[in-house]
Amino acid sequence: MKIFSRAPDPAKLSPTQRWGCAVMNQLACPGLGTIMAGRRVGYAQATIMVAGFVLLMGFMIWFIICAARYLIHADWDEGRWRAQYRPYHWAWQSGLGLCVVAWCWSLVSSIGIVREGRRNGA
Repeated sequence: MKIFSRAPDPAKLSPTQRWGCAVMNQLACPGLGTIMAGRRVGYAQATIMVAGFVLLMGFMIWFIICAARYLIHADWDEGRWRAQYRPYHWAWQSGLGLCVVAWCWSLVSSIGIVREGRRNGA
C-alpha cells in the first residue's frame, strides 16, 4: 500500500491541471496550487499566508472583544475603547501585508506554471 506519493513532475501536468493549480493559488490558498504543481516554494508561500491570516484574525477577535467590553461598560468613552485595541494595531497591518505578499508571490508562480505548459507544448 502506497502512503506517500511523489511530487508530480511539473512538465507532465495537463493544461487543465495547470489552470487548476493557478485557480487554487489565487482563490483558495496562496501556495497550495504551487505545491500541487510540484514546486517546493509553495510551502514558503503558504507559510507566509497562514502567518498573515493568523495575525489578521487575532486582531479582529481582539477588536470584537474590545467592542463587546465597550458595549457592556456604559461609563467608557470612545477614547478608552480605542486605547484597548490600539497597542495591537500593528497586527492587522502586518497580517494584511503578509497576505498581500503571499498572494502576489503566488500570482507570479501561477503565471509561471501556466506559461511553462505553453512552452512545453502541453
